[in-house]
Amino acid sequence: MRQQYQRRQRPHHWVLLSILLVILVILITGAYMVNKATKPLSQNQAYAESVAKKSGHLTSTSQFYWTNLDTTYYTVAGKNKANQDVYAIVPKTGKDVTVLKKSAGLSRNTVLQQVWNKNPKKVLSAAMCVFNGKPAWQVSYLNKSGKLCYITFQYSNGKVLQQISNI
Repeated sequence: MRQQYQRRQRPHHWVLLSILLVILVILITGAYMVNKATKPLSQNQAYAESVAKKSGHLTSTSQFYWTNLDTTYYTVAGKNKANQDVYAIVPKTGKDVTVLKKSAGLSRNTVLQQVWNKNPKKVLSAAMCVFNGKPAWQVSYLNKSGKLCYITFQYSNGKVLQQISNI
């Protein structure tokens, strides 16, 4: 009688082991996919930080932005050797890095507040770039009807340089 009872238990162990194995495979696959999906962002951020530290003389970094409307720009916020808060705008090519003091222009929050005054459905991104040779904030958002819009503000004074609506 004892042998019959033990035989009934063994299939349950295999079922439990199989379920755990399937869960493990799903978790490993999910982690791999997340890693693969975020790898370009991580690589671009590491590249931009490296260029900003070398060409822009940043000693530390705190934030990273990425914009890609006409040209790809990576922006790194951080501190320079004089311990000033700065932005380093790095073109994808890595050449002609623009370094700006944060105090010399509009903050990201100020720009976002101007966009939120338009009552968008959702703000998608806000990042620094160079637009027509001038440092600028480029913001993408969805308007109330869900259409994609872009607005570009001059960094120094907040003037609207370009507005693209209802894409």
